[in-house]
Amino acid sequence: MSNPPIRPGHTARHILVILGLLASGCASVGNTPQQEYTLESYNHCRTAGGTIQPVTLDRVAADGRYWYRYYGGFDQRAFLDCMAAYRREHPFLDWVKARQRTPTGTLAVAPGQGVGTQLEPTGAAVPIWKVGDEWQYAYKSPSDSGSYVWSVNRVETLDGVQHYVIKTGTREIFYRVSDLASSLERVDGVVIQRDTPSRLSYVWPLTVGKTWEQTHRQERPADRSTTDRNSLWTTESEETVTVPAGTFRTLKITWRNKNTGALLYEMWYAPDVKQWVKIREILSNGVREREMIAFKLN
Repeated sequence: MSNPPIRPGHTARHILVILGLLASGCASVGNTPQQEYTLESYNHCRTAGGTIQPVTLDRVAADGRYWYRYYGGFDQRAFLDCMAAYRREHPFLDWVKARQRTPTGTLAVAPGQGVGTQLEPTGAAVPIWKVGDEWQYAYKSPSDSGSYVWSVNRVETLDGVQHYVIKTGTREIFYRVSDLASSLERVDGVVIQRDTPSRLSYVWPLTVGKTWEQTHRQERPADRSTTDRNSLWTTESEETVTVPAGTFRTLKITWRNKNTGALLYEMWYAPDVKQWVKIREILSNGVREREMIAFKLN
């Protein structure tokens, strides 16, 4: 499973032109959760230490990025360090789940209502994605937290085979149309990961108890690294899972190192939204969790 996308972060920047000043960082009806999260961080840091800091937000984008201005002898570094520390201590995923609400207003994707339909005994069939389908996720890891949107941008032929191209920021991820096997990732047009053969995260139809194995090579040209993997996937169970986007009937899939038995991830795939809604990945520095917070299907 690919890493969260490289995207513009929550880095503050100066601007000379005020772009829609937000009064005192107060949340308003129609703000996205990312905006409210930034405003909450700002309000905390603006009054840290019991003194109101001379800093004002000029604009908070829908994805939570912010612009600010200040006056007097303001310590920018202390303010930015406070914002970063607040986000580490209150990851966006936890913040969203604590409020148990789906995104509304100007969010880039429509909120999911959640579904609970019984899965067919014959199993989940390979989904058909359409250009414009979107899934939004919140994530947290030992080093970072935030949100991003996966959007089906187009269908493109790669090595003679049709692939869906998922776009998020400047990152593009290529999934084979026939089975959603992952083949390639590019950032700013540069290949950063290639799987040979394409990685089989699913074998359709998905049914409880189904297992599949694959030996494949993962190349990361930018890092000049190559990893040979011997993988084992298992569809372990059917579970009802609640995430910020709603409640879904899912199939739980695990991915393990076949040689050692080490768990690489647990993933919950929901047929009704044609995508996984939750994943727990085991990384070298700890566990990364991602959950769907909204979706839009055409």
